[in-house]
Formats: sequence, C-alpha cells, structure tokens
Amino acid sequence: MTKRTLSGLLVGLMLVGAAWGQASDGVVTINGGRNTILMRAPSEPFVPAVRASSKLVTIYSNLGKGKNVYNAISGYGILGPDAGQPWPQSVGCGFRPKADHMVTEIQVGATYVQGTNTLVVSLNEDNKGIPGKALHTWRFSNLPTFGSCCTLQSAKYAKGIPVKKGKLYWVVLSPQQKFKDTYDVWNNNFAGTQGTFSNNIGSGWNSSYQVLGAFGVFGE
Repeated sequence: MTKRTLSGLLVGLMLVGAAWGQASDGVVTINGGRNTILMRAPSEPFVPAVRASSKLVTIYSNLGKGKNVYNAISGYGILGPDAGQPWPQSVGCGFRPKADHMVTEIQVGATYVQGTNTLVVSLNEDNKGIPGKALHTWRFSNLPTFGSCCTLQSAKYAKGIPVKKGKLYWVVLSPQQKFKDTYDVWNNNFAGTQGTFSNNIGSGWNSSYQVLGAFGVFGE
C-alpha cells in the first residue's frame, strides 16, 4: 500500500466518523456504528487477563496471550437505539464443539465507549444459521474503556449447559433493553480469526463470514 493510498484511507475513515460523530476521544465509527476503531494509541496501563481455570476444557477460544488477548482498537458496536448511531446492534459469533461438553464459563473481550455501562452476554442455540433461543444469559456492568486491554468479562454457570459435538452454537452480545443509550464494543480477536458471524440492527439477524469477536468457551 502506498503512502498516498494509506493517507486517503485514513482521511476517508475520519470523514465517515465525522458523518456520524466521534463517540469519544479518538473513537471513530464506521458502517453506521456497526464497526468501531480507535484512531489513537491504546490506553495504559495494561491489565492482565484473568483466565478461566486450567482445570476446565477449552471448548472453543480465539483469545490471544499477554498484551494481545484481544484487539484493543477495533471491534463491533453493541448499540442501544439511543446510542447516537443510525441503528442499534447486537452481535453473535458462532462456534462448533469438537465433542460433547458442559459449558460452565464464557469469556469475552468487551469494552465501553459511552452511555450506560452495561452488557448482556448469552449462549444461544442455532436457528437455521442465525442465533436462536438463549440457553443462558448473563449481565455485566462497569466494562473497561474501549482502547484498554486485557480485562475479560467472565460469564459463569456452575450447573453447566450441554452442547453437542459438531452443532453450531452462538455467543451473543447485546445491549440491555432498559438502557437505550449503551455503546459498548465487542473487541475483535487479535489474530483476525474469521468464522460464522451474525448481527441484528433491529430488522432481524443476518449471518456472514467475518472476523470474530474475542471469546472463549470453557467447561467439562
């Protein structure tokens, strides 16, 4: 990529961000808020991730290591209808277990931009290639600021949720319904791993194959 091309790309991104407004310092939204990027250096200090217990089986994970547990500067907007973007958005990322398991913990790399600092995480069954019924739901608050790394949100359920080998399941991040102004980010996985992806901007789920949000599924 030439310097001229790179310069043009950056200018274009900033113009798109300006069209919808910068959510906060250095934060630029593109695709109507569906994607969020940080146009400045990531925040410090670094906070090490608290990992799932080593006694648990890794059912699926795209989480990185060290200071690269997730991509601190890009991700998918998790948006309430009054978050200042054209559309609300919930996001689902799919995975297929390689064996039958009981899910007891899910970890996601999720951060906060503005509005009410809350988040809903759910494990969902599949419904013909889109997220279906929620098998279990968790609520979080006080997410770290977008641009920081590497705090993980850990959703635990000691009883366990059975998942079957080869079946598609979804980890879904959504804004809490009663808080309309939430603007969170599901940070991309650091390696850029792609997979089954779905988003809902208020008119139903649409699936594609894209870079996945950072998450891990663990259990027995």
